[in-house]
Amino acid sequence: MNTRTVFSVAQVNRYVKKALEADALLAGLFVEGELSNFNAHSSGHLYFTLKDDSAAISGVMFKGSAMDLNFVPKSGMKVIAFGRLSLYEKTGQYQLYVEYLEPAGIGGLQLAFSQLKEKLEAEGLFAKERKREIPPFAKAVAVITSPTGAAVRDIIKIIRERNRTVKIIISPAIVQGENAAQDLVRAICEVNEFGGVDVIILGRGGGSVEDLWAFNEEILARAVVASKIPIISAVGHETDFTITDFVADLRAPTPTAAAQTAVYDQQQILEYLYEMKEELSQAIEEKIRERRNDLKTFFANISRAVNTRLLHERQSLTHLEELLEKISPYAIFKRGYALTQYENAVITSVKKLKQGQNIKITYADGYAGAEIKEIKEPETS
Repeated sequence: MNTRTVFSVAQVNRYVKKALEADALLAGLFVEGELSNFNAHSSGHLYFTLKDDSAAISGVMFKGSAMDLNFVPKSGMKVIAFGRLSLYEKTGQYQLYVEYLEPAGIGGLQLAFSQLKEKLEAEGLFAKERKREIPPFAKAVAVITSPTGAAVRDIIKIIRERNRTVKIIISPAIVQGENAAQDLVRAICEVNEFGGVDVIILGRGGGSVEDLWAFNEEILARAVVASKIPIISAVGHETDFTITDFVADLRAPTPTAAAQTAVYDQQQILEYLYEMKEELSQAIEEKIRERRNDLKTFFANISRAVNTRLLHERQSLTHLEELLEKISPYAIFKRGYALTQYENAVITSVKKLKQGQNIKITYADGYAGAEIKEIKEPETS
């Protein structure tokens, strides 16, 4: 009987695993296929099958690598996976341990952009009602950008030209690369903690999609929304759009436009105030003329009313004078009648007279004294 070597299943699997991992070709494979049986485990690991028309292979992406994905994988999606081929000893199946995954056909960055845009929009983070007004008369502006880029120089130049009284605070940050989004978030938090700032300009100059990608990161989008200070997004050129543009309180097409929006033009304000002063002076003069004309009309009406009243009163007095004239005893005197008095008592009958009495006779133009010499009463029949 020949001598034979018997291996355990575990030994075989370990041997196969070592053989697979020792193959340089299998240590770094790019594999294109369709995702199937995709499972995002609660642990953060991703489990799936990659398949094409004639074959399939199991795949796993551990949490550390999955956290760097910039899109959401789904079953049925065609992808390109990069990883190493090895054996899972517990089941005896070989599988692809994926370190990097991107969509096939459509760019991974574009897909990530679309998915995050759809997600944040569904949460209402793009809604106009949520966004705050940019203060019209900012006294202090914080600029979060690269301290060495052209954008910061343009922003400072425009602000200084428009208003030299505005305080500019430069908060330097990395604007592209692996840690750019986190550094921009840090700068936003620091400016908010610092306080004394009316508006933040967040941005950078133009570049490729990859250069601008930090401004498409979810962590930065949520920091912009959480900021207590209104933020103007000014990323790239006028045709560039990022997630930050959508969540910011205002999007400016360029950093220069952001500076123009953030700071009021002092000269324009002075010109406006001068125009307002002229308009106000003209309005006051016009109002004075109107009031002067109103007063002239008022006094003319008062004068006419007084003259009319005086004429009426004069006519009334004349009428009263005529009445008084008619009932006055002097009017009777003028017709030849006289008033006879004895010791200021009016004598109305001869029976009240006695011979020798001194009486007073009043006429229209004076009076005379007389002594009663004779009294004759009328004869009765």
